[in-house]
Amino acid sequence: MGTTARLLSIAVVLAGVGLGTASPSSADQVMEGIYTFNAEGSPPAEWTIYPLCTPTVGDLREPLELPVACKLKVVSATPGKYTFELTNLNWGGDARLTEGQWALTTNKAEGFRCADGSTAPTVDTYKFDDATLTGTHTSLHNAVCGAAAGMTKTPFTLAFARPLPIPVERYPLVCEPAGNRLCR
Repeated sequence: MGTTARLLSIAVVLAGVGLGTASPSSADQVMEGIYTFNAEGSPPAEWTIYPLCTPTVGDLREPLELPVACKLKVVSATPGKYTFELTNLNWGGDARLTEGQWALTTNKAEGFRCADGSTAPTVDTYKFDDATLTGTHTSLHNAVCGAAAGMTKTPFTLAFARPLPIPVERYPLVCEPAGNRLCR
């Protein structure tokens, strides 16, 4: 009985020491910068990625800065819009971390080219891994202009090109140190 009580008291002391010396959490790296988008059969595009994050509720001593509470503002651009392919690479959207990958969906009014040269809308989803800088572009279209409804999946890569032209305040909100974590 004495040994059990001693072991329990040691466990309580160690747990208290662990809580008392907890260090503030640091933010995991979140993507930011200008990247080159490359996909087979497509001209390269430039992705500008700005992170916007909110501190999450932790143990109320320190705000936790985790990528789970972030979204990435992604803008894809090309130097010109002279062809259907180049025009199709100009879009913007918000990516959110879902199952370990960043994912964003954008609607393109002219994302599918019909056999007669006309265009039709598509719903495009980009999923990418910020560690490997690889991803998949999925494009869906309805039955239009004589073509059956369809889906294409294309792998792509991202390559870091340069930092953003202006500094980013990743956590722009100030949250209360206790309570409901109201942010302003």
